[in-house]
Amino acid sequence: MWGQTTLELDEFNAAYFQYSEMKDVQPEVAREAARRAYELGRGLFGAESERSAMLAINYATMLESEVDARVYLDEAVTTYQAVFGFGSKQMIQPLSRLGRALVDQGQLDLSEEYFNRALELSLEHLGDDSGQAAGIKLELGALNMRTGALDKAWSHLNEAREVLVTGVDQGSRSGLTRARLLIGEYHLARGNFRNAIEPLLLSLKEFSRYPSADITVRNHIGLIKAYEYLGDSDQATLHCLAIGSTRRLEENENLRPVFTPSLDDVNLEHAVRVNFTVNVEGHVIEPRLITKVESESLEIALMDAIKKFRFAPRFIEGDFVESPNQHYDFR
Repeated sequence: MWGQTTLELDEFNAAYFQYSEMKDVQPEVAREAARRAYELGRGLFGAESERSAMLAINYATMLESEVDARVYLDEAVTTYQAVFGFGSKQMIQPLSRLGRALVDQGQLDLSEEYFNRALELSLEHLGDDSGQAAGIKLELGALNMRTGALDKAWSHLNEAREVLVTGVDQGSRSGLTRARLLIGEYHLARGNFRNAIEPLLLSLKEFSRYPSADITVRNHIGLIKAYEYLGDSDQATLHCLAIGSTRRLEENENLRPVFTPSLDDVNLEHAVRVNFTVNVEGHVIEPRLITKVESESLEIALMDAIKKFRFAPRFIEGDFVESPNQHYDFR
């Protein structure tokens, strides 16, 4: 019996390791590995253990069918309820973890459902002014932003901010910084560009301690968008330079825009390439069409659009430099 259990444990560890290593690069391989780890784990740890619930979630988040995924997710929740008690305070964390796992896999409707269940328990056990409830509202607000449910997003984000602004612990301060970033992005989504600036500047004060972090770059990009739409390119330039100073680019690497204007009026039958130079402030200069277009009016529209693009300029040995021979494909 001991030998069999040891063998099963080795098989479980191998399957779980393969799932962990492959989930972001080879999802089909990871899906099969997650299934094996789940089935082996149930036998090793028991069907009503927390570890089995976690393994069910791992497998569920790899499934493409929401119907199939829900079977394993509901099983996990049932297991957690057996461990902690139905409707208990201890259920808040498992439900929140489940919501975050589903966000990572792009299953946003299911994620919202589990976050809402976690929020209900937080409000019941901890009250509306608890930091934990505010944190879940932040998650829901971010989720609603992704799905375009802006009214719901504003409600969750504003309520979370009102609670977090009164907190003095590190968790509250971190949550407040994130809330301000999301509120700034909410105003951008609404086209309220002037209203977006203050919360984005406040969040940037904290994120600037980590200049190379993705979330700091995201914050700068939000401000670039707000300033460009307000016609204040000089202020936008400061944030283009801030991004550029943290980037380490290959010599011939094509730069990606950090701001593109609305292109709703440009209708193309095929991709159109434009070549240009990016100057030391991240502006486009010397643009020229490489692909032929159907009309002069379309050419003018594309040239007008590309001149409004902003880039994070190349930063080499302490100086910003021009980047010639850049291109962008309008699609």
